[in-house]
Amino acid sequence: MSVELLVNVTPRETRVARVENGLAEDIYIERERERGLRGNIYKGRVQRVLPGIQAAFVDIGLSKAGFLYAGDIAVPEDEMSNLLDHSATETPMHDEENEQAPPSRRNVPPIADLLKEGQEIVVQVSKDPIAQKGPRLTSAISLAGRYLVYLPNIRHVGIARRIESQEERERLLEIGEAIAPENGGLIMRTVAEDHHLFDFQQDLGFLTRLWGDIDMRLKKSGPASLVHMELNLYLRVMRDYVDDEVEKIHVDSRDAYQRMKAFAKQFMPEVAKRLYYYPGQRPLFDVYGVEREIERALMKQVKLKSGGTIVIEQTEALTAIDVNSGSFISSRNLEETSLKTNLEAVYEIVHQLRIRNIGGVIVVDFIDMLEEESRQRLLHVLKEALSRDKSKSNVVQFSELGLVEMTRKRTRDSLGRVLLRYCPHCEGIGHLKSLTTICYQIFRELVSEARAYPCNKMTIIAHPDLIDLLLGEESEGIAQVESFLGKTVSLKSDAELAPENYEIILV
Repeated sequence: MSVELLVNVTPRETRVARVENGLAEDIYIERERERGLRGNIYKGRVQRVLPGIQAAFVDIGLSKAGFLYAGDIAVPEDEMSNLLDHSATETPMHDEENEQAPPSRRNVPPIADLLKEGQEIVVQVSKDPIAQKGPRLTSAISLAGRYLVYLPNIRHVGIARRIESQEERERLLEIGEAIAPENGGLIMRTVAEDHHLFDFQQDLGFLTRLWGDIDMRLKKSGPASLVHMELNLYLRVMRDYVDDEVEKIHVDSRDAYQRMKAFAKQFMPEVAKRLYYYPGQRPLFDVYGVEREIERALMKQVKLKSGGTIVIEQTEALTAIDVNSGSFISSRNLEETSLKTNLEAVYEIVHQLRIRNIGGVIVVDFIDMLEEESRQRLLHVLKEALSRDKSKSNVVQFSELGLVEMTRKRTRDSLGRVLLRYCPHCEGIGHLKSLTTICYQIFRELVSEARAYPCNKMTIIAHPDLIDLLLGEESEGIAQVESFLGKTVSLKSDAELAPENYEIILV
């Protein structure tokens, strides 16, 4: 498979696209004014402790306080044992309640034993703010390098789950335990596979020096202040997403190219030769068709090559996807038509989930199929298509209503949230009142206004399209209102008004 990264840099915005076999699959966007917070380290101050939800709000100097769950607070093992013993003695939990608790929330001490209001704490952003939620925080600080993730003050050595070979996992674990600092831990990243001791030692040396610098700044900083800022987008992408599959990295900014080249030579020399500066006059994203794919990803309806369509509706809690056969008709039977359209839709759905970065609960209404074999084949193809997605997903069986339910890990705002805004006229519902509906609304309001406020004449000021309707098809309605109220109603057009807006003036 051919994989290329495209880096488009302008003074205020950076965009990175991952192109697989000529098709843009993942889009990353970072704007200077809205730069992501994930990975940033702050010295924070605890604002509120909420025992009911085992969490706390922490002021880190932003407009919204960060959210810190008790399970994300790093506690040394010996202290953890004491806290758990104490909590078991002081606040025993009923067995039935304990069985119902989620596995991730078991064996976590009460938040009130871990934090106090006004306490200063070092935290790192683990998840960027999404919609109205503040950033999610952790006090388990981690610093990512090329091959390793360094965990200051945490004794732990782990191996990335994507490394499947048991022999390689054991080899990396042995190396990790040998080089791990006395007061810190390591996680061997996926790209560490098949690399050797010298590479890891270099990486660890850089990360420990970086932590030493951060530690010095922590001692000098006041509460609610930024101590360490994560790398910008194109350097993060180089560090985190450039693997053996990536054949070329095209950069359309000479300054960004030089910085990426220097970064690669220092930390990932094998990647330096894959970097290419793009000096062309035609925009880089246009050359590879990325702009066209972004426009498709902002549409509610996406057409399939067969003539079918998929309709994608995003809400706050979930995303609904509907598959329609459209004009596609198989030459054999309805079951075959449904299966072929559904299989084609699977690849487009996975593509849209990736490029739109849709996360959370997703419900797909495929075209009905009667045969169980067809359904199982569809699920197999869906899971296989999702296997290339870096965001973790989970697909369940067909529901009793014939729907496929799945989840996809939400890591950042979707493409639509980044690039779109709510329509000020329809307020996000996607539809406007018809002009006829507005006419009848005006008739009701004329009667209401005339009864509430004595007047001799009433004037309607509205968009020319609405005035034309009132003078044409609805002229009889105006006449009936004048007769009913015994008052004159005049009309005045104003092209600057939105079609659904109007004014009623009483004289």
